[in-house]
Amino acid sequence: MKSALLIFLLFTYFILPAQTNHTIQVNDALTAHQYEFSALANWKNKIVLIPQNHNHVIDSVFLIKSSAIQHSIKKNRLAQHTSFAIKNIRHEGVKKDSLYIGDVLLTHYEGIEACVIKNNTIYFSLETDTSFCYIIKGNINKKDKTIFLLSDTIHIPNTYNINNAGYESLAYLPGKDSLIAFFECNKDTATARAFIVGVDLKGKPSPIQWERPLYFRLTDVFAINNSELIGINRLFTMSSNTRERDDYLKGTNMELVNKQFSNGGNIDTCFNQIIKISIRQNKLNWQPLAFVSLGRQDNYEGIVPFRKGVLLVVDGEPGNNPCKLVYISAKY
Repeated sequence: MKSALLIFLLFTYFILPAQTNHTIQVNDALTAHQYEFSALANWKNKIVLIPQNHNHVIDSVFLIKSSAIQHSIKKNRLAQHTSFAIKNIRHEGVKKDSLYIGDVLLTHYEGIEACVIKNNTIYFSLETDTSFCYIIKGNINKKDKTIFLLSDTIHIPNTYNINNAGYESLAYLPGKDSLIAFFECNKDTATARAFIVGVDLKGKPSPIQWERPLYFRLTDVFAINNSELIGINRLFTMSSNTRERDDYLKGTNMELVNKQFSNGGNIDTCFNQIIKISIRQNKLNWQPLAFVSLGRQDNYEGIVPFRKGVLLVVDGEPGNNPCKLVYISAKY
């Protein structure tokens, strides 16, 4: 009986392909690659788009009404956006890699990588270098259309020593009134872990490990309840740039890696899928939900539920590709 169950689980997790779903691009004006969108969030019937804010300093987030996105999906209408300026922030240094939040200095700043909102408090995951990543928070002022960053910060321990890798995913667990932060590389069960921390950003972050490896990058997540999340699983590679692929897959069992591909693809191509992450008995597990794309330009880095599917946003880098917001129908 146990052998039969094991075979079924292996089939479900490694062989059964994810469903392929139709993608509809939202018609909006936020397409310049300089935005480098790294996350999506929900706030008061609006979708919030988060620029990475490093290579091209924006110091704003952008909001589009959910109703405008729905109209764009149905009738290809232009979805208008508004911007909220980020305050109490200062960039210094030739490479803009010294970041001040008030008088608090964060060195080797690499940009905003994740975001989640609770009521009128917004949380960001900041990538600095391979040793330091932070969660910070700010207050949203709807009247002034601003986000005032607070000096409250918490350091999240490094997981893998991979250049330009950090905590790209952040979600809110309402039952715990806590945040969960995911490192983007989770290639084994001995080292890979996420961290849970209270919304006050005080106390030591609590680690939670994976029950089985998740190969390729985890670029964003959204909690649909206290024990289930949806996320983006992304592999980027090209003949002239294999560093990310090689760093993420170093030391892994390539036979198992190849079994993770659904609906085509291999380690020499780019690959995007939507996955479902579950939290059970203080362990993380995952399963494929929907194959999205093999396109090199489709560097999806943000996800939120929307109607009967999800919205995804494309980071314009690498390659100076257009940013785009898309809707995909997907059951989760």
